Amino acid sequence: MATPNTVLADINEIHVAFVLNKKKWFSTEGKTQYNQRIKQAKPEEVADAIGKAEAMATEFLKWAKANGYKGAVNKVWWTARPNSMSAAVGVPVDQSKNPTDVLVKFSSGPNNGFLGLSAKATKGKGDIGFKNPGVGTVDKALGLNIAGELKNLTDKTIQQFSLPESAKERKAYIRANSGIKKQTEQIGMDFMAAARDTLMKRLKQMRQDQLLQYLLTDWMDAELLYPPYVKVTGQGSRPPYGAVAMDPLDNDKLKALRKDKITLTKVGNESIGVKAGAKQILKMRFKFESEKMASSLKMSGDPW
Repeated sequence: MATPNTVLADINEIHVAFVLNKKKWFSTEGKTQYNQRIKQAKPEEVADAIGKAEAMATEFLKWAKANGYKGAVNKVWWTARPNSMSAAVGVPVDQSKNPTDVLVKFSSGPNNGFLGLSAKATKGKGDIGFKNPGVGTVDKALGLNIAGELKNLTDKTIQQFSLPESAKERKAYIRANSGIKKQTEQIGMDFMAAARDTLMKRLKQMRQDQLLQYLLTDWMDAELLYPPYVKVTGQGSRPPYGAVAMDPLDNDKLKALRKDKITLTKVGNESIGVKAGAKQILKMRFKFESEKMASSLKMSGDPW
């Protein structure tokens, strides 16, 4: 009868954690489970799982060192137990979405020194898409009133130039009167610049972690998990075993956001450029749907 994969996976994962913890037991629970599991597998299967685990631990440490994690491994968790990661990192973690099998806390590095190791296959990579949030959505998320300010300005502009109340008729009227069009376009341009400045001021009040969360939630089709993890695959069927470590968010923009300081820059008349370190991430741009002051104001996330 074949040994269940879960038995071999547990041996492999727990042994990785054991090696990362300088070959000392990190928990009584881990040691008990390990001793039970090795009795349920054949000696050659145990040797294979252990051989791969040694190579995987080495590769994981190499990856961590190359990606800003420094110093000693302070603590190690085997995360098979529900809510074990939330308890370890001190913030809620949805373990159904985070495939970390072994969690490590380094003495220093990104993400408070936390880095997970996933010994399982994960979904492939893809480039990030940007969202186009409505101005109302931006207002609600950030406690702004850009939409309300635009309504007041529109009412004032209608009165100033005796424009039709209906947006459709107003658009046609403006386009038929070049002198008025020149002025309404300038009013629209000035408003977008002012709205951009309002948004910029609000974003600059946010802490780095808040800004990161806002960008990921409202502007990017991407989920940056905390704690982050690397996928480590053990290779070979006999010694010497090898291993490959891969960042599942293998995307330059996401990696930069996770690692580097986020900065904001004014771009052109109505955009905010978002950078992480030296990497350009996206532009947040205000734009009227069609005719300025006679159509709705939108926002778009554009490549930069």
